[in-house]
Amino acid sequence: MIFTGKLTEIGEIKTGLTKKGDEWSSLDFEVEESNPQNIDYPQIASFSFFKMGEYKKFVDDFSTYNKLGDEVNVDFSMKCQKYTKDGVEKKFYKNECFKLEKVASVETEVQNSTPQPLGEQENSGLPF
Repeated sequence: MIFTGKLTEIGEIKTGLTKKGDEWSSLDFEVEESNPQNIDYPQIASFSFFKMGEYKKFVDDFSTYNKLGDEVNVDFSMKCQKYTKDGVEKKFYKNECFKLEKVASVETEVQNSTPQPLGEQENSGLPF
């Protein structure tokens, strides 16, 4: 699933070791819907970002590349974790982000799509 919006909150990075001794990093962040159906009540979603081993650098560098207010697309899946304690089954639900990318702004798209001058197009080396 994809959720598009602005980053409104970035949590602290948590780190640790698995039982096997592999390093992991995780953080939680919130995104507010960009184009809500109802302007008075935009949707705000909370996501978890968890990586292990060589991929934990993506979590560690999250705040370097993503700032509050950035427009992003979040690819995520919904997870449910169950466990039983004292004979009572408990469930925890979370939205797990597996890919995050910035949405290109209109200014960036305009700068990247500026046409070449006519003279440069004529010298392209094509026979027609």
